[in-house]
Amino acid sequence: MKRVVFPLFLILTGVNVFFSSWSVLNGDISWISDIARDMFLLKEIEQKTIVLIGPRASGNMFHGPLWSYLNYPGYVIGSGNPVVAGWYWIFLIILFLVASFVIAKRLFNRNTAMLFVLMTSLYLAFHANEMFHPYGAMFLLPIFFYFFVRYAETDNIRFLVYHLLTGGAIVQFEIAIGVPFLILSIVFSLVVALKKNNPKHLLVFFIIPAVLANFILFDVRHEFILTKNALRHLGTSASNTYLLDLVRDRVMAILTKIEFLRFGPPNGQFYSMVVFIAFTCFQIVNKIHRKTYIIFLCFFLGYFSLTLFNRYHLLTFYIFPLIPFVFLIFSSFITSVFKRAFLFIFLIMYGLNLVGLYTYIRSLDVFIGKDQYSWKAVFAAAQTAFEGEEKEFGYFIYSPDILGYGPRYAMEYARKVNNKNGFAFEKKPVTYLLIEPPARDNPFTSEEKWKLYQIHIYSEPVMVKTFENGYKLEKHLLTDDQLTVPFDPGINPGLHYR
Repeated sequence: MKRVVFPLFLILTGVNVFFSSWSVLNGDISWISDIARDMFLLKEIEQKTIVLIGPRASGNMFHGPLWSYLNYPGYVIGSGNPVVAGWYWIFLIILFLVASFVIAKRLFNRNTAMLFVLMTSLYLAFHANEMFHPYGAMFLLPIFFYFFVRYAETDNIRFLVYHLLTGGAIVQFEIAIGVPFLILSIVFSLVVALKKNNPKHLLVFFIIPAVLANFILFDVRHEFILTKNALRHLGTSASNTYLLDLVRDRVMAILTKIEFLRFGPPNGQFYSMVVFIAFTCFQIVNKIHRKTYIIFLCFFLGYFSLTLFNRYHLLTFYIFPLIPFVFLIFSSFITSVFKRAFLFIFLIMYGLNLVGLYTYIRSLDVFIGKDQYSWKAVFAAAQTAFEGEEKEFGYFIYSPDILGYGPRYAMEYARKVNNKNGFAFEKKPVTYLLIEPPARDNPFTSEEKWKLYQIHIYSEPVMVKTFENGYKLEKHLLTDDQLTVPFDPGINPGLHYR
């Protein structure tokens, strides 16, 4: 039986990675605004080499540039092709799964490692076609935890160094997750060092300013804008929201938003969390890996406690990166005295998630090349503008969210692969308008208002092509008088709002 288990584990993991690749195998990725924005950030690194900040965060803050640098090799290999970037995500997932196996095996045992990788690889199949900066935090949290456990167990200062370096990297990926975990890390490391009479270990804390040096330099260069915005954000709150509401929100996030199941009975996440809590208590009471579970609870519950300083309801981005971290602990219950009961529960959950994966893959077949947020579909619409006989043209892009990262990058990439002169946000005798589907119930923006009051193009198009994903491409022939009418420069925000 033991000879069969490991090959079966490899086969199942391979199947999960295969389905993670379903979108890129079909030449597509999910082209949401965050992904398109990241492609522009990668282009910025190509131009400048060194950048200090990454994507824009809540409260007019910024994440670090580490996710961009991590993905830069994929950008270079693919010459800016988003599908190649998607293949690079699959490569990162495989690296993460290998690291996850090693970590889980060292913390618990081989069986835990296999269950953890199976559970995580299946979960990532639902996410692999749209990865952005919070996934960097997701990849590092189990490693961050591992180094702290090793430090607490061995009192070896090098594990504390690795732990703090990893914590700083998590801040670079996602500040809303990294800052609370780094604060907890400092407090817990201080307790361990003083408890074991190692005050010299506290000198390692000087690593933290070094790993956050880009934020410090940016803040100094821009009159402490990050510090001011952070203090301003902490001083605001959602309207009609009280502390009790926020506590309730955090409790509900713990009980219902850890995605143990992607298919199953109503309230399945809640029942799964009840099982998780029960087994955690059993393990602590029976003194099986007791210290590891207590450390997990300190970080996990401590994180949700510190998020109360953010006086808003938690966004999805603040929760889903923690899910593999939870899966690591969940998989370790195979070490309990109730391991047969746990294995039975695990297999039921895994089977339900396989059903969810089947449903998801079928939905991708409807999405690929047809959806408003399909790269393949958006690029096909942009590519059409370069199929005309004109040697050069100008173009404008309408997007309800004003940023328009998705269609903007599609047009720029189409210009690159076609090696044809298309001038962004310029009026030419031949001018194309690439128009994103309209926003729902938004009275402040519309395609008509944009044409009349922002780009000031009043002519009737000589060609209109509507695509299956809702995009529309118009071709206008402008007279000399029409070319001289200026347009609102604010329609091209660049990366200013990142």
